[in-house]
Amino acid sequence: MVMTGCSRPPQPAPEPATAPPAAVAPGAFPEPAPYDGPTWFTDVTAPSGIDFVHLSGDSAEKPFPSANGSGLGAIDFDLDGRQDLCFVSGAPFSPDTAPVENRARCFRNLGGWRFTDASLASGLHHDGYLHGVAVGDYDADGFPDLFLTGYGGDALFHNLGDGRFERVGQAAGLDDGRWSSTAAFFDADGDGLLDLYVCRYGKWTPETNAHCGDRLQGTRVFCSPLTVEPEPDVLRMNNGDGTFRDATAEAGLDGRPGRGLGVVAAHLDGDSLIDLYVANDMNPNSLWLGAAGGRFRDMSDMSGTAYDHEGKVKSSMGIDIADTGNRGHFDILVTDFQGEENLFFAGSADGIFRDVSETSGTGGPSLPFVSWGVQFADFDLDGWLDAIITNGHVGDDRQKTGDSTVLKQLPLLLHNDHGHFNTLPAAELGPYFLARHQGRGVTAADLDNDGDHDLAFNQRDEPATLLRNDRGHPDGEAAGSLVLRLVGTVGNRDAIGALVTMSAGGRKQTEQIKGGSGYQSSRDQRLLFALLPGEPQPAVEIRWPGGRITPIAGIGSDGQWLVVEPASPEAAPALFREEPPR
Repeated sequence: MVMTGCSRPPQPAPEPATAPPAAVAPGAFPEPAPYDGPTWFTDVTAPSGIDFVHLSGDSAEKPFPSANGSGLGAIDFDLDGRQDLCFVSGAPFSPDTAPVENRARCFRNLGGWRFTDASLASGLHHDGYLHGVAVGDYDADGFPDLFLTGYGGDALFHNLGDGRFERVGQAAGLDDGRWSSTAAFFDADGDGLLDLYVCRYGKWTPETNAHCGDRLQGTRVFCSPLTVEPEPDVLRMNNGDGTFRDATAEAGLDGRPGRGLGVVAAHLDGDSLIDLYVANDMNPNSLWLGAAGGRFRDMSDMSGTAYDHEGKVKSSMGIDIADTGNRGHFDILVTDFQGEENLFFAGSADGIFRDVSETSGTGGPSLPFVSWGVQFADFDLDGWLDAIITNGHVGDDRQKTGDSTVLKQLPLLLHNDHGHFNTLPAAELGPYFLARHQGRGVTAADLDNDGDHDLAFNQRDEPATLLRNDRGHPDGEAAGSLVLRLVGTVGNRDAIGALVTMSAGGRKQTEQIKGGSGYQSSRDQRLLFALLPGEPQPAVEIRWPGGRITPIAGIGSDGQWLVVEPASPEAAPALFREEPPR
């Protein structure tokens, strides 16, 4: 984040190569054109039963963590075939406020867009200040577990397999009391167990909270991130007995403290070793390429991903990666502050990236916004991955200091047109895209199991929102989708790091199961591929964690398929057609 008060003077934003319709002055959003046709997304929050309301803990003292908001996670914690949703919230920083209210709430998906609050029954309770949700089966028992990040300490909740969670963070060696923002489960050393990368934001206490604003006029705003000393991130290696150890130095991941806000564990170069990319707030971003023996090489500067194309440090927050051009190479999209283009790094086979924010169509539309959450997904099932981005400023006193921006801002959907992104008329997307929000966390998940990605949002100091995707199956001849649920046996059970290529009708799509991504949120880990009308039977190939490649025979139609990694090199993967409940 870049903020006034104690912050540096704002740097002028680079001029985009073209002037997209949304590239307007801060706060001056264009009026939508009249529209009465079908929309892409329908707000189904009210009938869903999800009544979560986020609390930032903001107050007259402007405690710094309350500016950043919180995320959410998609998780099928009861293994009934439906994606449940877990939201987290901040808390008041006042010492007079008793910490008794639960800041983590999990809603069980009952089907038919109905949810019920399962927090009390599941034992998921946390009364501290929470930012992020990471999902992963760290003990490989088949049930996904939850790791929650926040100010004042982290929390690991072990899934007991009967609909209940048990808090085991301190016993597992994960809760050291430091301020963390987000985390990612992934297998760093290839032993088949999920390790944990935790982003630390900085060193801050209510007592050291600086005063920024105008004392004489009585205005106070959130201070710049530069007033908070960055804290090094940490890699927690899974010992295999329910405990973790600090392996940051032995993995070569030390030496780059950076106010981390976003992390993704994924393949970013051409080898079979998993890599890490971290989005840092007013510090250079970090790219660590995987090396043998669970070690990593710092390629941040050489890769071209630490700075923008002018060599400037950005206020990076959310992150996602995808093969947006269907070239077989993975690109990086990083959300940034108002007046800064969201960074788009085009990938290559050797891990070298180019900043093409201006020419990709992603940079110009983001200039008016403070952007946070981001998710890639093929929302209209045309075979090209789109991007959803949440936006919102950081405080409610901005205009008192002469800042012309507004606190609540419009969300942004970027439609992928054969590798180039375009903004679409907000009215066609649905009423949600015409309303302003304090956007923070967003997750993409197929919440109704109809083969397309729906959306759930955790807004700052606002109620949560659910959007049903109605564009994926328009009237007439509709595209279908192939949904793959992978289970690892030799590698980690969640198959994080698996890379899947689907070929059909002369086109090729590549997806991978990632650890982390987005902004302090976790997404549906099933992989979804569009099947276009008239295309032949798709050919599917999986590169499992560790590098073994197996073709998948027998997928003859759309729908959801379970693929189980073969236990021996000569065996074929087990393939099952699933009928997930609606």
